[in-house]
Amino acid sequence: RMEATKYLVHGDFELSIPGAVQALRFSLEIFGAGKIELVPCYLLLAEANLGVGRPKQAEEHLSLANWSILKNPDCSNRTKSQLYRNFGKLYASQGKHEEALRQLANDVYFSSLQVGPEHIETAGGYYYLATVFYLQRRIDCALALCDKVVKIWSKHVHALLDPDSAPEVAEGNERPEALGDSQLMDGLQTLTKIVALREESLGPDHVSTGEALYTVALLYLYAKDSARAAQLLDKAHGIYYYQLGPDSERTQAIAD
Repeated sequence: RMEATKYLVHGDFELSIPGAVQALRFSLEIFGAGKIELVPCYLLLAEANLGVGRPKQAEEHLSLANWSILKNPDCSNRTKSQLYRNFGKLYASQGKHEEALRQLANDVYFSSLQVGPEHIETAGGYYYLATVFYLQRRIDCALALCDKVVKIWSKHVHALLDPDSAPEVAEGNERPEALGDSQLMDGLQTLTKIVALREESLGPDHVSTGEALYTVALLYLYAKDSARAAQLLDKAHGIYYYQLGPDSERTQAIAD
């Protein structure tokens, strides 16, 4: 299953399917049908099939995951969140926007119960809600949710790069955990798509576009891709310099 997850994280959906199928067969032999331990395999297969444009197969796997969760109502809120997120993505791809919004609202609810409403895991739910609002041409709603996603990621990556200055650490809480590969890839992909959405909706030189560029640049900096980070920081600095002026705190923060 780890190999299938690795392919999925990097967008190699077709390559992830054989490993996920093998993991499912193995889990069925060990645990039997309807067990909660099968759900991660069903979710992997659903996401992979969505990625290669096979919604019918994705829905079949999600239905089996849902059945296992209904038989095991004490499963984690994280698992429920992942199920609803994939249902939301499925319905969005089928043009069933209102149903997609309902499923994604459930995703955000259960993710908030698991890790809190301001966590990067929950931010994924906000982002997918934003994409559905965007498809409905409810641009203000989409942009508001993108604002929330960028704010959550900005706070998190600042804390990772400079943990001693994070408010949570100053208040005596633990330092943020390092990002796993899947979290890092998810963050980079999500923030890059938000840059594109803001460029299209607000313009390439809008301050909000610069803010998203700055946040994704910091994430590349965390990922040790200094060349890509420098390129994006330069773009963000140009936007801030032009829109806010050279003496702006945000302009100077990038220059420093």
